[in-house]
Amino acid sequence: MSSAAVRAWTRIETDPQRSVLVAERRGQIIGTLDLIVVANLTHDAQPWAIVDNVVVDAACRRRGVGRALVEEALNRAAEAGCYKIELLSHESRTGAHAFYRAMGFENSAEGFRHYL
Repeated sequence: MSSAAVRAWTRIETDPQRSVLVAERRGQIIGTLDLIVVANLTHDAQPWAIVDNVVVDAACRRRGVGRALVEEALNRAAEAGCYKIELLSHESRTGAHAFYRAMGFENSAEGFRHYL
């Protein structure tokens, strides 16, 4: 692992508002999800959450791994008092979009990015 990756991982794992959920099978990582709780000034100062980097090993997809990760993220966000949880998914990932809809997410906004 590069030194930049080690520094990034150290920042991630020491951030109390961030959780990296990991699914394992026989000691091998087969899925991950990054959950970030964001402090907020609107909605009576209730926080909200971001889900990012949802990755499930291709050989393990459609076996409940992603569902378990997302359900845990939803539970943790609710426990943190979040009023919403958001995620972005590239427009070409139609299979992922069907999965997120099945998990109760709604396509409710158009996203924009500005890369620096």
